[in-house]
This record gives sequence, C-alpha cells and structure tokens, in this order.
Amino acid sequence: MFKNIFGYRFNYLNLFIPVVIGICAGIFGIIFLKAIHFFSDIFLVDFAGYNPPYPYGEGGSLNYRFVMEHPYLIPISTTIGGLIVGILVHLFSPESAGVGTDAAIKAFHERKPLGLKTSVWKLITSAITIGSGQVSGKEGPIALIGAGIGSFVGKIFGLSEKEKNIALAVGLGAGIGGVFKAPFAGAIISSEVFYKKDFETETLIPAFIASFVAFIIVSSVFGFSPLFHIELPSFSSFSIYDAVGYLLLGLITATVARLMIFMLDTVKNLFDRLEVPNIFKPAIGGFFVGIIGMTVPVAIGTGYGWLQLIMVENLTYFPVWKIVISVFLVIIAFAFTLGSGGSGGVFGPSLVIGGLTGASVYFFLSKVLMFPESPTFNLAAFTVVGMVSTFAAAAKAPLSTIILIAEITGGYQLLVPATISVAISHFLSGEKSIFKSQVNTKLDTPVHQDEIKYMLLNRYIVKDVMEKNVITISPDATVLYASKFMDEHSISALPVVDKENRVLGLVTSTDIIKACSMNIEEVKIHQIMQKEPITVTQDLTLFETMSIFIENNIGVAPVVNNQEEKLLIGIISDYDIGKVLTGKV
Repeated sequence: MFKNIFGYRFNYLNLFIPVVIGICAGIFGIIFLKAIHFFSDIFLVDFAGYNPPYPYGEGGSLNYRFVMEHPYLIPISTTIGGLIVGILVHLFSPESAGVGTDAAIKAFHERKPLGLKTSVWKLITSAITIGSGQVSGKEGPIALIGAGIGSFVGKIFGLSEKEKNIALAVGLGAGIGGVFKAPFAGAIISSEVFYKKDFETETLIPAFIASFVAFIIVSSVFGFSPLFHIELPSFSSFSIYDAVGYLLLGLITATVARLMIFMLDTVKNLFDRLEVPNIFKPAIGGFFVGIIGMTVPVAIGTGYGWLQLIMVENLTYFPVWKIVISVFLVIIAFAFTLGSGGSGGVFGPSLVIGGLTGASVYFFLSKVLMFPESPTFNLAAFTVVGMVSTFAAAAKAPLSTIILIAEITGGYQLLVPATISVAISHFLSGEKSIFKSQVNTKLDTPVHQDEIKYMLLNRYIVKDVMEKNVITISPDATVLYASKFMDEHSISALPVVDKENRVLGLVTSTDIIKACSMNIEEVKIHQIMQKEPITVTQDLTLFETMSIFIENNIGVAPVVNNQEEKLLIGIISDYDIGKVLTGKV
C-alpha cells in the first residue's frame, strides 16, 4: 500500500518507529523522574532531614529554604544506597553499573542488542544512586534506558541490523530530549555522541520525531517550561570584556573537563585494584560521597536545584567561597560515585561542575578584575555557558551543547558567547573523552566497515592500482619454460599474447600444476591456457571489478584497452584491490 502511494518501501524509522520509541522513552522518563523523587524522599528527606532543591522546570521553588536536620546521616544514606545498587547490579544487571551513555555508545559500535531488562534495571539502580544522594546524572541513565527501548522496539518490529542500530541511537536521543526538555539537543546528541569527530547523520530525522514525542509526554506531567528558570536581558551588545571573559571561561572549562576525566579514571583504577568484592565497592564510594555532601550539599544528588539558585542569584545558603571549592569537591564525589561502580551518568555532573566553574569565573572577573555587568556578562549567563562548555569539552559534543543553550534558557541570547566558550573548550580539551567507547570517525567503527569498503572501492578505478609493467608469454612457449619463468619471477598468472600484444589467453600456476602429468617439455602454452579469459578495462571501478571476480570465481584478470581489440595494458588481481581496503595504496 505505502509503496504504491509513496513510490518506495515504507521506512519504519522515518515515522512510525520514532513515534513508538518517543512514547516509550517519554513514559520511562516520567517513571524515572518520579522514582528519583521517591527515593530522595526516603533517603534524604525522611532519613536525613534534607529536602534538596529542584530546578524550576521540575517543580522546584525559587524561594528555597535550606534545612539539613541530620547531616551526619548523609554518609549513611549514600552508603546504604551504594550497597543496594551493588547488590542489584551484581545479582541482576551487571551492565547497569557505571556510565549509562557510554554503555549505549559501546552497544551501538558493537551492534550489541539492548533490551527492556537493561532499561528497567538501569532505571532502578540509577534512581537509587541519585535518590540516596550520590553524585550522578539523570541524562546518562535515561540515555541507556532510551537506547534499550530503541533496541527492543527494533527487535519487536523485525528491523534489519542497521535499522536496529539506528533505533538504538534514536532512543538514546529521545530519552535525553524528554528528560532534559531539550528535544533539538537530544536529537543532535543521538547523532553526535558516538564519535569525537563525526556524526551519525542517518539518525537525525527519526531522532527529531522521537525526541519531540518524548518531550511532549514528559512535559505534560512536569510542565513545558524550560528545565531552568533564567531571566536574561535581550542581547544588545558584546564588549571586549565579554569576549575576554568567555575566552577565559572556555580555557578554564577545558582544564576542568580534563580534570574530571583524570579523576574518574584514577578512582576507577583504584577501585579495580581494591581487593574487595565488587558488590561492596559502590557502598565504599557512596560513603566518601556522603562525607563530601555534608560539607557541600551541591554534591548530593543531581545538584541541578543548586544551579537554579545560583542562576537567580539566591546565594543565601551558597556563598561564593563554597561555590568555588564545590567545583573540586563535586569532581571528587562524581569520581567516587561512578568510579566505584555506582549507576548513573556523566552528563548531569558535567553540567553541575561546569555551572559551578562558570559562576566561579564570573565572581573572579567581576569582583577581582572589576569587569562591568552587561546583558551577556552576568552570573546566570556564565553559569549556563559554563555548564555546556564543560560538557562539550568532556564529551566531545560541541554542536548539541550549543543548541542546548537555547533550550535551557528559552531564548537565543547566549548563542554568541556560548559558541566562543564551547569552541575554545572543545579545541583545548585534548583527545580523551569522558565516554571511553567513543571513536574518532565512522572509519573507526565496525558498524560502517561495509559501507566504507564500498565507498573506497567506488572511489578508485582499475587504472589506479593495476600493474602496468606486465610480464607476458607467447602461446608457443613450452609448459616447462612457463613453469620455470613463473617460479623465477614469483608470479602466479601470465597473460598469453600474440605479436601485436593482443590477449589470447591466461595461464596460471593452477594450469601448470594440472599439466604436470603431460610431457611439459613439448606441450605448448596454447594447449593448456584459458582461452578468451575474463578481461577488464582500466575505467572500471574496483567495486565493479571485484564483482566480476566474485561472479566468475577468479582472482586475476588482464586489463585491456577495450573489449573489442583487447590490447594488453596491465593486469589486476584481488591482492591489488585488497591493498586499497587495508590502506596500503
């Protein structure tokens, strides 16, 4: 039916499947956010007497009142949460440990199927990790949850292996777009996050559909306002002070991103060497996180609510000195949470650490160097740009983070300063990524190897790789002579030509072996040669040539000027084509 109407096979990935993935990702996103609030009430509110702030877009209040009745119970809360996660991960879902987005990236490159089991257990373990007070992000878990949904939906509808992989990527973007209320950024992340220097362009259109569906479903419960409430004046000027400020912010956030990656790797290596059963490691990491959380509450849970207070300049409970030291303490807490095997993501912590860094840079420039306030030089602006600049440097995802600016703030006032800061931080961030499973380009992933080979073989023609200095033999030469000649020159095939260099046949080492039962001193080449052999012309692509080889079960062919005259101009073998595929040409 669809083929008759549209003239091509109805592609599930273009409309129906993205809608299904978006609906499922939106529902799981709502359940995940509700679960985080549920476990936060159990561990933090009821147990420790601490009611954490939430961003405005998640029901938070701008008039937050800080109370922590039993701060000494925070380490116990995070330890218990870590122990529960360790047990669940060890017994039911080992893949739920660690960084959710990285697990989804690895599954994409390895074409490893994910399922609803992975999504459900990641939802539970991450909600407990965050709800008990450990430093983790919502977006990493929802990325793996969404990827699992996409992979499962692809399996249910019988998609091809390639389409299943696209569905996985679409689910990843839909999860982030819905939970973060950033459908454009979510869709672009689904294309950008798998590579350091490339894009998975085929995911973009279906990811836009799925992300917007997930966004609508999540927002129908939590409201359609941006995640953070920010009041920014209209973009009316951009001074030299502003430019210097954002250049400096880019430089510092690149350094902070490098520090994040270093600390996570260091702590993970420490826990890998620690001779303690893996089931207890998240509890140990959780204890140290709780100790830090007693000092700086921003190191408890996601920390988004504290960023919201900074953006509206409510610093009653969060003075400048605490903001500055929190940058380093949250990095340590983040490393202990995920490095010990806790469940979560790096997206959220990157934003929190980046927001704290942006605020710290703002206070240094405004209070110490006396930079003047402007529509783009203010506390809220530097906090938001610091968030995305740090994530861009850590995750090698500059484009999606620039788009994220507009969706976080609900406007475009910060696009210019964000572009400056993100460009600098991304350029200076080095080769290491917070996502270990990222690869540089499509050339480096098994997913596209067949496509890359096809492109390479179509890029070159026979003329580019053929052997032009061809050794030939006369049809009147003896088999013995040909045998010695081929052995002397270490060749396996000889074109047989006449005096005018016209191809008459082809003799191979196999033909020589078959003739060994004959009188090889007298038998002539024209008696054993392959008459009218398959020949190719120099303008054929290597893909066309390889197809001819496969169809005719041959490994070598003379190259002629045309198929009528058949004057010999070269010879080509499957070995010559193989050198192109292995990069030796």
